[in-house]
Amino acid sequence: MAGALTAAMTITALAAPYQFTSPFVSSPTGNQAGRGGQSGYGEISGPGGVEGLTGPQNTFWRRDTLTGDWGDLRNQLLYKGIAITPIYQDEVFGNSGGAKQGVIADGLFNVALDLDIERITGFWKDAVVHANMGYIYGPSLSGRYVGDFSNTSNLAGYNTVRLQELWLEQSFWDKRASLRVGMLAADAEFFTSDSSALFLNGTFGAFTLIGSNFTNAPIYPVASPGVRLFIQPVSKFYFRAAAFGMDDNSDPAGNNNHGTHFHINSSDGALLMAEVGYLLNQSPNDRGLVGTYKLGSFVQRGNYSTWDSQAADALGTGSLSGKGTNYAFYMVADQEIYKRGGKTISAFFRGGFAPTRFSFVDGYFDAGFNFTGFLPGRPQDVAGLAIGRSSISKDFSTADVLQGNPPDTSETVIEATYRVNISPWWSVQPDIQYIVNPSGVKGSTDAFVVGLRTTVAF
Repeated sequence: MAGALTAAMTITALAAPYQFTSPFVSSPTGNQAGRGGQSGYGEISGPGGVEGLTGPQNTFWRRDTLTGDWGDLRNQLLYKGIAITPIYQDEVFGNSGGAKQGVIADGLFNVALDLDIERITGFWKDAVVHANMGYIYGPSLSGRYVGDFSNTSNLAGYNTVRLQELWLEQSFWDKRASLRVGMLAADAEFFTSDSSALFLNGTFGAFTLIGSNFTNAPIYPVASPGVRLFIQPVSKFYFRAAAFGMDDNSDPAGNNNHGTHFHINSSDGALLMAEVGYLLNQSPNDRGLVGTYKLGSFVQRGNYSTWDSQAADALGTGSLSGKGTNYAFYMVADQEIYKRGGKTISAFFRGGFAPTRFSFVDGYFDAGFNFTGFLPGRPQDVAGLAIGRSSISKDFSTADVLQGNPPDTSETVIEATYRVNISPWWSVQPDIQYIVNPSGVKGSTDAFVVGLRTTVAF
């Protein structure tokens, strides 16, 4: 049981850190899109659009990237269908409370490569290749000091140079549908919220409903061999489904620390995901406040044993149950609730549940608000306040108590953050978190966490 909890905490720590916008892939709304790698770099979107770099590139503080257009080389590459996006993030976090007090510094350097195959070949229409590789460094504040499983930072991961996503996407039906094949990350497209991507705690990206419940799930920094189908028959609705090959031996800290282990273990069972979405006021002639609403699920038929049988096996009073199917259902609501005079307030809610027999987290919700442009003279700055709560399975808690451990209840994260957009290529983000009952074990000491992240697009 202790091993299962440790694994759950480790997996959850791998939560998506940034939201990268590929210049060659269209989103369900028709805007530029798709999170070429993972999720949450804030608003930094890489080098402009497909027609060249945007903004006055000869102005240091107003250009899109720190290094500019490389003497027009970047523009030339973009016109030829090649986009290179290096992004660097560094942060410092410290805490009081939790397991023990401490301070850490960690970070991520990520390079994304996107290729428009038609521009490169001159004949292969509507095809895009994407790859991204990152260098993760530094310890996890959660793992070393706080002891929570939501993860105080969505940058934390196994320290290594690592390939994450590598895929080919082919669009068809006038780009109302696409098929993506390769090494895929689920949190690049599923269960996402534009508003929740502002926050630094990992649970507001790849929530604990997947991170704590599915072994080696394809979420940052892990990707798995898979295929994804996207269909948008009309502008207001879309459907997305994917199948990921799973492999219990793809642990980043084990034999796949560079992300180049492409093996599928058939005995582990495929992870199947599906999502339908409704897009409010996002068609070309729509007016009004923008909203996105999603319903989804994921299921894996794998080697999941019930918590009570694991306790019986550990105590020598019984044996493990047979293979079990684990699943979860979720919903996402992302809605602008005020927009006037350059000021915007948006709200989000995500919630879901999973079976208590197999899952560590059987109930989850998060909710919050973003406030953009409310500070005079700072139209691009964004402030946010959010809460996320993970309810621990009663079956898990009962099994834990049977083995002489304290009961488990839930873990709650409250986060306040403010992203200062100093320029299009540089942002600084102070962050405060209060974590109620870290680890979910009843009686754990609450933790107060303070951090500062900086993000630079090169």
